[in-house]
Amino acid sequence: MPLAKWLRLGAKNAERRAGKRGLRIGKQTLGREQTLRLYPLRNPAVRYETMSNGCVLLIVPVRPRGLMRLLTRLFKLPREHRIELDETGSTVWNLCNGQHSVEAIVQRLVRQYKLERREAEYALFAFLNTLTRRGFIAYAPKRVNSSGV
Repeated sequence: MPLAKWLRLGAKNAERRAGKRGLRIGKQTLGREQTLRLYPLRNPAVRYETMSNGCVLLIVPVRPRGLMRLLTRLFKLPREHRIELDETGSTVWNLCNGQHSVEAIVQRLVRQYKLERREAEYALFAFLNTLTRRGFIAYAPKRVNSSGV
């Protein structure tokens, strides 16, 4: 679900959907304070382009398995998915570079979109959970320098 849709749901629905805890990473759920200190990093396998309207287009490689591998070759199915992010999702994606903590991203959303902190926090947690589940981002406990090391 796009981040903008989460923002329209309001703080109550976002809180109910995201839960009172922070992020869920694999089977482990982190607390709010721990989550705010993490630095999200984009998966290098996921390419992206910035379109003319400023939104980001994610290009995700598809690795078919089993029968789908055969069908992909026979019918020349696409080897990548394209996912267009809205303005808010694009802002978050551009900040997921290892230089900005989740806390800094929340503050940017509050300033840029004039949201309540609680609303921005829960919407961001839900969006980051989705990106994590799909393997588009991971987290670093410390800031990553610009060379990616």
